[in-house]
Amino acid sequence: MVEKKFLKAVKEFELIQKNDRILVAFSGGVDSTVLVHLLLKLKKTLKISEIALAHLNHSLRGRESDKDQEFCINFAREKNLPIFSEKIDVKETAKKEKLSVEEAARKIRYGFLKKIKEKEGFNKIATGHHLSDLVETMILWFIQGNKKGIKGFKPKDGSLIRPLYYTTKNEIISYAENNKIPYTVDRTNFKTDILRNKLRLNVLPLIKEINPSLEKSMLIESQLLQLDDDYLEIESRRFSQKFPSKEIKFSQIKNLHEAVLYRVLINWIKRETGIYPSYRKILEILKTLKKKGEKRVSLGKGFILIKTYSGLVIETERKSGQIFYKIKPGEEILIKEAGIMLKSFITEKVNWNKMKDEKRFVCFDIREENPEFIIRNRKEGDKFLPFGKKTEKKLKDVLIDLKIPRFMRDTIPLLEFRNKILWVIGHKRSGYYPVDEKSKNVICFEIKEV
Repeated sequence: MVEKKFLKAVKEFELIQKNDRILVAFSGGVDSTVLVHLLLKLKKTLKISEIALAHLNHSLRGRESDKDQEFCINFAREKNLPIFSEKIDVKETAKKEKLSVEEAARKIRYGFLKKIKEKEGFNKIATGHHLSDLVETMILWFIQGNKKGIKGFKPKDGSLIRPLYYTTKNEIISYAENNKIPYTVDRTNFKTDILRNKLRLNVLPLIKEINPSLEKSMLIESQLLQLDDDYLEIESRRFSQKFPSKEIKFSQIKNLHEAVLYRVLINWIKRETGIYPSYRKILEILKTLKKKGEKRVSLGKGFILIKTYSGLVIETERKSGQIFYKIKPGEEILIKEAGIMLKSFITEKVNWNKMKDEKRFVCFDIREENPEFIIRNRKEGDKFLPFGKKTEKKLKDVLIDLKIPRFMRDTIPLLEFRNKILWVIGHKRSGYYPVDEKSKNVICFEIKEV
C-alpha cells in the first residue's frame, strides 16, 4: 500500500524524472527513513541517478540530538549513501534574529538544504512530509487564523518534492515495522505543551470520531483550495505588475473583485515597503476604500497608506517641517521640502502661452522696487483670493477643491507678498496683482526641473 501510494504521487505530480539527483532531508525519524528506503528500493525503476542525505543537528535536545546525528551518519554508511551533516545552535540563532525557535529552525533547515543542493549539484530536495502532516498543517493554520496556510502544502513546490503526500503516518509506521527499517524517536513529539503535538495527540482523535475519513476529506479540500489560490495569485500578480510605483489610481482597480484586489494590495505593499500586511490590516484597508473622503492606515515600520480622492498612495510617516524662504526678482532657490527649483525674474514682455500653465509659470504686476517675497507652508486662518473672484476663501477649502490630499497640504509651498498668498506653488495662482496688456516690468516665477 505504501509503495503503491508513493508511486502514485510520483507519477501523478511528476515528482521524479530520469537521472534526478535527489537530496533527502534526513532527520532519522520514521518518515525520512521510510522515504530513503523507498527511494533506494525504486531507484532503478525510477531511473534515479543519485541519492544523498542531509542532516541538520538543531542542538535542541542536547545529547539526544547528538545521538540522532550519529544514527543518521551510521544509517548513511550502512546504505552506502553520501551524507552532509552539520550542527547548529538554533536557540541562539532564534534569539539573535528575534524569531521563535520553530521559525528559526525552519529557516536554518531550508537554508542548509538549499546550500548543499546548489553546491553539490542536486536538482531535487525530498522531504518526508505525508498526508497526516498535511491535515495537521491545515487545521493548525485554521485555528491560528492564517488563511494562506489553510490550504496546506503541495506535493511539489519548485525543486522540493514530497513523495509521501498520499501516505498517512500510521501507514508509514506499519511499513517501517514490517520491513524492519530502523529509525529514531523524538521524545519531544509527545510533549503536549507544543501546539502541533497537542493537536495531533488530543484534538485529531476527537475529530476522527466525527469523520473517520478525515485524511481523505482534507486532501480533497487542500487540492481544491490550492487550485483556487493558484488562479487568484496568478491574476493578482498580473494586475500587480501594472503598479510599478507607490501609487494606485482607483480607475485602475475599480473593476477588480475583492478576492483579487486584496491579493493585489498585499503584493503591492510587500513590494514597495517590504511589509507583509496581516489579513486584519488588509480587511481594514478594504473597509477604508468604501469610506468617503481622505483616510489613512498605518502599515507599520514608518509607512502609511493614504486613500486620496483619486487613489491609494504609500508614504513614509513624517512630521511636517517648517518651510521658510525669501526670494527677490533675479534669484533662484531650491525648495528642498517640495523638491522644486523656483526661479524669479522681471520681464517687460509677458509670455502669455506660458501663463496658461499656472502650475508652473505665474506673473504679477507688482510696481515696487526690489520687492521681497516669502515662501512658506500654510498656517491657521490662511485666506486665498481665487483668480477672477472678488472675495477670499479659506485656503483649506481651496486645497480641498484642488483635491490635494490632506497629508500633502502642509508640505505645499505658498508664495506670499505683503501678507497675501499669490500662488499655491505648483497648483493655483491667486487674483492679486493681475497682469494685463498694459503691464510693464512684470515679476514672474517659474518652476524649473531639479
